[in-house]
Amino acid sequence: MLAPEGVGTPNQEGLLSLLVRTCHAHAVNPRLVIRDIFPEAEPSIGSIPTAAFYQRLAGTMNGLGKYAELFVTAMEKLTGRSDLRSLTMLPWQDLFPHNGQGLLARHRRWCPVCLHAQRLRGDVARLPLIWSLETCRICNHHSVPLEHICPSCGKTQPFVPPYPDLGICSHCRLPLGGVHAPQETSMFQRWIVEGVGGMVERQSVERFSPSLHRFRQFLIEQVEAHTDGNRAAFCRALGLNEFAISGWLNKGERPSITQFLTICYGTKTMPIEVFDQQHSGKTAVVPLSEVEKLRSRKPCPRPTPERHAAVRLALQELVAAGRGQPVSAAATDLGVTRSFLRYWFPDLCKSLSLRSQCMAQERTRLCHQRQALRVKAAVRSIRKSGAWPSYRKVGKLLKQQNLSLSEQRLREVYKTEINFDETRKTQEASAKKTKVLTGRTIGTNA
Repeated sequence: MLAPEGVGTPNQEGLLSLLVRTCHAHAVNPRLVIRDIFPEAEPSIGSIPTAAFYQRLAGTMNGLGKYAELFVTAMEKLTGRSDLRSLTMLPWQDLFPHNGQGLLARHRRWCPVCLHAQRLRGDVARLPLIWSLETCRICNHHSVPLEHICPSCGKTQPFVPPYPDLGICSHCRLPLGGVHAPQETSMFQRWIVEGVGGMVERQSVERFSPSLHRFRQFLIEQVEAHTDGNRAAFCRALGLNEFAISGWLNKGERPSITQFLTICYGTKTMPIEVFDQQHSGKTAVVPLSEVEKLRSRKPCPRPTPERHAAVRLALQELVAAGRGQPVSAAATDLGVTRSFLRYWFPDLCKSLSLRSQCMAQERTRLCHQRQALRVKAAVRSIRKSGAWPSYRKVGKLLKQQNLSLSEQRLREVYKTEINFDETRKTQEASAKKTKVLTGRTIGTNA
C-alpha cells in the first residue's frame, strides 16, 4: 500500500483518497477491492457495498462513525500499517456527536486548481482530509471555493468511483481540475480553514485527540471571564441558542463542529488552543463577536398548546385504529413534518412505525406467496402439455407475468417443483411396475 501524503501538514490525505490512489497504483477497480478483498479482513464489510454506499455513504469513511472504524481496521490489517486512524476524524470521536452532525460534506469536493496542478505534475489525484469537512469551503492554498460538480457535465461525483482516479469525472471522463483566478473570501472562512487545518496537522504527528472534558473546562472559563457566569448571555452574544451550554455541561450533550468553531471564533481562540495544556486557564477577555452562520436552518416555531393537543389526538386515533401508516405519510396528512412528530411524540411514532412495518412485511409475504404459486402453475402447465418444464420455457412463461427466475427465491421454488414432479413421476412408475409384477404373479399362481 502507498504511504499517505501530506502527513504533518494541514493538507494531510484522507483515508478514502489513499484507498483510491492505492487501487490506481495496482490498476484495480476500487469498488471490486471493497467488495472482494475487504471482507477477508472485516467480514461485516461484505454486506455494505451497494450503489448507495459507493455514491453517498462511502464519504463517512473519512468521518468518525462505524464505517470509518470498519475501514480503518480492515486497511490496517491488510497493509500492516498502524497510522491510518489519523487519516479520518476518528481522533475527534470524544468531542463531536457520534452521528457526525454537520461534520462531513454531502458530496465529494475538490479544489480545481490543486487537481489541475497534480495532473500537470503527472501525479494521481490526492484529496486532503480537510476537504471532506462541510465547514471548510475554500482551498487554503489558492483561495478558491471547493467544487462538487463536474465543470463539463454538471454532475456530482460518487465517493468511490468505478475507475481509480479522483481527478476525472465518473460520468464524462473529463478532468475535474482547471485554472481559476483567486476569489475574495471572508475572513471567517479563511480562519476556519486555518483552525481546522491546525487540528488535522496536530493529529497526524502527535496522535492528538480533542477531549470533551477539556472543551467543557474551556467553556466554563470563557463564560466566567466574559459574562460573569451568565450562560444565556454568553450564548446570545455568539448567536447560539441560549440553552446550548446547559446541554453540554449538564446533559452530556456534545457540540457540533459548527457550534465548536463558532465559540472559538467568537472568543478569538484557535481551535487547537482549546486543547493545548499551555493555554489552559489563560483567558483573554476580548469582546465577543457573533459570527456568520455556518449552517442555515429553517425557522421552526413552537406549536401552540391547541395544535399540540390536536396532533397528539390524531396520532392516538391512528394507533388505536391499528392503521399501518408510515410516520411520513401521517405527517403529510396532519400538515406537519416527520421530524416534528418524532420530536414531540416519539412513543406514538414508534407504535405507528412498528405497525406499518408489520403490515409491510405481511404484504411482502403474501406477494411472495402469490409469485411462488405462479411459478408452480407455470411448471405444471408445461408438464400438462406433455413437454418438459425446462428453465427456459418456464422463464419465458413467467416473463409474460413480469416475473423472472433470475430471482433466487423464485428459482428455488422452480427447483423444488421440478424435484417434486420427478419424485412423483418416479413413484407413479414404481407403482405401475409393482402392479404389473403383481398381476403376473397372480396369473402364474393360477
